[in-house]
Amino acid sequence: MTYLGIDIAKSTHVATGINADGQILIPTFSFKNDAAGFALLDEKLALLPKDQLLIGLESTAHYAENVIAHLLKHGFQVAFINPLQTASLRNAGIRKTKTDKVDSILIVKALILGNFIHLRQREIDVVTLRGLCRSRRNVIKLRTRSKIQLASFVDQLFPELNTFFRSGLHINTSY
Repeated sequence: MTYLGIDIAKSTHVATGINADGQILIPTFSFKNDAAGFALLDEKLALLPKDQLLIGLESTAHYAENVIAHLLKHGFQVAFINPLQTASLRNAGIRKTKTDKVDSILIVKALILGNFIHLRQREIDVVTLRGLCRSRRNVIKLRTRSKIQLASFVDQLFPELNTFFRSGLHINTSY
């Protein structure tokens, strides 16, 4: 089995390819989160046998979504690693260094230990839906705060307006 560990960041990701024996097949390289960076990633991935390759990345907010979508579109096996697992692997070593290169290798070690969740399109859809639900909740909270703030301003400037409309202040006619 061959493993590729990708340390995800906002704009530049770092990856390392290692086989099950610990031999480095693809030395650590970095690639941007854009079309040119994905072309470089594809070029490096072409060096590895696709049917024996497992690509792992830490679950990090939304930064990994483009990479995951690209990899799944090209038929690669992708797995999520819990960041706590890589942190515990880092702490188990003598040197507790945290660099992108070290993290990409720790992700491979976590894959070799079998501590991962396989990603399929369904899981990606669930993660996307969860993000959309979170955004909707935040917009509703913002709307509620804005209505309360508007009511406060109206009470100070024009207190009679609240009693003028039977349905309250927050109707189209009032606005």
